[in-house]
Amino acid sequence: MKQSPICCAFQEEELRHIYSVGNKMRLKKDQVLFSENAVQDTLYIILSGRMEVYKKQIAIREASDFLGEMAVLESKPRSASVRALTDTEVLEINKETFFDYFVSNPKIVWEILRSISSRNREDLNVIVASYQEIRNSREKYRRVVDATSDIIIQTNPEGKIIFANKAISFLGFDVFDLIGKDFESFCEEKLSDTSRAYILTQRVGPRTTTDLEISLKVNEQSNLYDVCRSMSFMMTATGIWDVPQEMVIKKGVKKEFQGTLLILRKEKLGSYRLV
Repeated sequence: MKQSPICCAFQEEELRHIYSVGNKMRLKKDQVLFSENAVQDTLYIILSGRMEVYKKQIAIREASDFLGEMAVLESKPRSASVRALTDTEVLEINKETFFDYFVSNPKIVWEILRSISSRNREDLNVIVASYQEIRNSREKYRRVVDATSDIIIQTNPEGKIIFANKAISFLGFDVFDLIGKDFESFCEEKLSDTSRAYILTQRVGPRTTTDLEISLKVNEQSNLYDVCRSMSFMMTATGIWDVPQEMVIKKGVKKEFQGTLLILRKEKLGSYRLV
């Protein structure tokens, strides 16, 4: 216990008192010490063994380390869960003892702040690395999408365009000309309620919209506008949800509609037109 960074400044007599009033707990491997959102105003010092902090990411705490300081300082529910990776012994320090002995000692307060700062930096590094990976994946995805000759557009649930690939240049537009605009404003004709429902569909799988003929406006500011005022495409549309397709189809599953993915290619025979 003396080796713990938040106990190193205590005198032996103080340590003995803290140990005597603390609650000694023995945990078996995989036993949960506390779960996320649990309400406890206690701090834990690991006397022996190893523990795992888990939520969206994992941190390991070793012997002499401590856990749960924010629950004591802010009296808020636990932000993550903790379980034993090995047979472990911990000392539970209640809020009264914490403020009587730990908070009153400037050296201990400094050690707590230093540990919190270090953990926050570790969390920040994980977040930065994760964001970089997501960004790289998105850039790779965009390169693939931009390489196709099909026009690919994504709308939000209200029908506003939030993504378009470079193939939109067939219509004389730049990608940024479309972002934030209602998809319907680029259609040659005003859409009926039926047409809009087919185009901005929420359906997935076999019930998606396929082989729908649609005419889109050509950019009036482009040279192409002197040649033609609109172009006809065959469109496939599918709903985008925050759960896998099989869960969307299943009734009673909590899910959120995120928009529609539209894929348009040059007109072909065998299509139909909605009016």
